[in-house]
Amino acid sequence: MKTTLTRPCAKRRAPHQRGIVLIDAMVAILIFSVGILGLVALQGSAIEMTSSSKYRINAAMLADHVIAQMWASDPSQLKTLFAGSGGSDGSSGGASYTAWAKRLDCTASKPDVACLPGAKANPPSIDVVEQDISSSGNTQYQVTVTVYWQTPSDSTKHKYVSVTAIGN
Repeated sequence: MKTTLTRPCAKRRAPHQRGIVLIDAMVAILIFSVGILGLVALQGSAIEMTSSSKYRINAAMLADHVIAQMWASDPSQLKTLFAGSGGSDGSSGGASYTAWAKRLDCTASKPDVACLPGAKANPPSIDVVEQDISSSGNTQYQVTVTVYWQTPSDSTKHKYVSVTAIGN
C-alpha cells in the first residue's frame, strides 16, 4: 500500500465568491453616505426652523409690548392712540400706533433689534372694540393686535394675533 502525505487542506474559494469583501465594503460606504446626507439635510431643516421661531418670538414680543403700553395708558384713549392699520407711515393710526409700527420695520435707518422682515409691505393692525359690562357699569375694551412678516426666502406671509381685554 502506498501512503501519501496529505497536506492540511487549504480552503480554496470558489470562483464565484471572489471579491465579496470588496462588494461588502462598497455597500457599507453607500449606507454610510446616505446616512451622512440625511444628517446634513436634517441640519438644514433645523437651522430654518430656528430662524422661523426667532421671527415668531419677535412678533409675540412686539405685540406684548404694545399691549403693555395700552395697559399703562388711559383706557378711554385706546381707540385714539393705538387703533390703526396703516403701517409705519402713520396714514391710518394713532400716535402710539405709528411709533409702535415703526419698530417693526427692519428697513428703517435705525431698526429695532426685534424688527420683522417684510413688516413695511405687510403693515400690522390694532383693533379696539368697546364692550360695556352691564353688571358693573364699567367699560372694557377688546384689543386685537395682528403682526405680519415675510422673510425674503419665503413666499408666504406669516401672522401672529394676540387678543386681550383691557379695562377697569
